[in-house]
Amino acid sequence: MLRMLAWVAGVSALVAMFVFFRPIGIGALIRSLGFSGISIWIVLTVIARIVLGETTIAPMAAMGYRLKRTEAFWIGWLRTFANQIMPVSGVVAYAHAVRARTNISWSEFAAMATPQFVLAATALGTIGLLAVAVNTGSLGSSSVLIALVYLGVIVASLAVTRSAAWIIDVLPAQLSKRARQTSTALRKIATTRGLIIRLVLYHAIVILLRGLRVWLLFAAVGVSLSWNEALLVVAIAESTLLIQVTPGGLGLREGAIVGGAALVGVPASIAAGVAILDRVLVVALIALLTPPSIAVLSRSSIE
Repeated sequence: MLRMLAWVAGVSALVAMFVFFRPIGIGALIRSLGFSGISIWIVLTVIARIVLGETTIAPMAAMGYRLKRTEAFWIGWLRTFANQIMPVSGVVAYAHAVRARTNISWSEFAAMATPQFVLAATALGTIGLLAVAVNTGSLGSSSVLIALVYLGVIVASLAVTRSAAWIIDVLPAQLSKRARQTSTALRKIATTRGLIIRLVLYHAIVILLRGLRVWLLFAAVGVSLSWNEALLVVAIAESTLLIQVTPGGLGLREGAIVGGAALVGVPASIAAGVAILDRVLVVALIALLTPPSIAVLSRSSIE
């Protein structure tokens, strides 16, 4: 039931975009992008996925576990595929795939995976603050409020990452065994020199690479965004990662791109077309790479 409601919400949001914004034709956009443009879009996406794999490999290494980079890359596609079915279901697929290739316990896995969301939020908040700082003219009086929101995201996410172990330690005794395993693992992550900074940097690179994809699509239709305008659109679009209510952010991300583009003067019809084309390309690439990811991962096991 929840799966159906999530899909209905996402599809309804896309339908609303077609009704209200009347986006330019996807076929025309693809022709404008051309083979070279699509190839660059794919390369940016693949690089982003390679970097994203490091956000799993690095904390696991800090806890004494080894996951191959090729495995992390293919697990990422499996996770994305699952997320297209139901919000956050990719976490379940991700967990089973990682545990099938390592001896990591559920408690340690929770300690490794849980900070990823908040560290991604830290990266997003940092990029958001920068975007606001270089676009005060476009944002006007709302720049202060938006900056405070992004600052709050940074403070809250870092506090959760660094304080989670202490919070776990004060849980009731009946939860102590699993809680202590998680607490120990969290401390390894928090105290490993430079690890949190590296993870935030990895997430920031991934966000910016996804932003370059959108910038490329705007350029293909003749909309020349300055770097600071593009950064603002990216920050607003990626903020939907904090609200996982539809599969893969379906409808939400597209609406955020339209909203961000409107702030820098891009017509809604063009922005909606670009947002929908980005979604079409993502779905097509997922459909293309999910079968080989399943095939590769089915052959790998704990060494």
